[in-house]
Amino acid sequence: MEKPKILKSETILKGYFDVQRDLIERADGKQLPYSHCVLPTHAAVVIGETSDGRFILNREYRHPTRQYILGCPGGSLHEGEDPVVGGLREFSEESGYSSDSIELIGVSYAMPAICNQKIYFLWAKNAYLKGSQSLDPFEFIHPELKTEKELRQELASGAIIDGLLLTALSFRRLKISSTL
Repeated sequence: MEKPKILKSETILKGYFDVQRDLIERADGKQLPYSHCVLPTHAAVVIGETSDGRFILNREYRHPTRQYILGCPGGSLHEGEDPVVGGLREFSEESGYSSDSIELIGVSYAMPAICNQKIYFLWAKNAYLKGSQSLDPFEFIHPELKTEKELRQELASGAIIDGLLLTALSFRRLKISSTL
């Protein structure tokens, strides 16, 4: 498959993320403008689980939605940072939990039509409370422990959640089924 040619590229907005506008040319010669977000680093998301089977989740205020939404701890990786190391750092900062058994279980692009950010999904087994949260000034996060049954009930109730939580749970389920 032939990729479109990029004829011109310009950054039209700089900020927490940049917005870039490319002029692309299709194989048939038609030229189209294409705007997308460019993030400087990739991110890691951690589905944490205690030794008694409770998930360590975040209820986090997400300003674009104006709501607190249930999701997983995680965040941006530092430039060149190993995803497992960065994921464990973010897990600890946002939840206060840590784990001696954390592994990469999947990778995806959350919104590839509009964003270049790659998301690494990690599973932290036998997680334990290590300390307190260490939040950035713009983070409003309340950790929650939920059994699988409680989580299923919340999902079934129609609660709006962060889509990365569903992706993390799916990768976890695939990992468990592949080891049976």
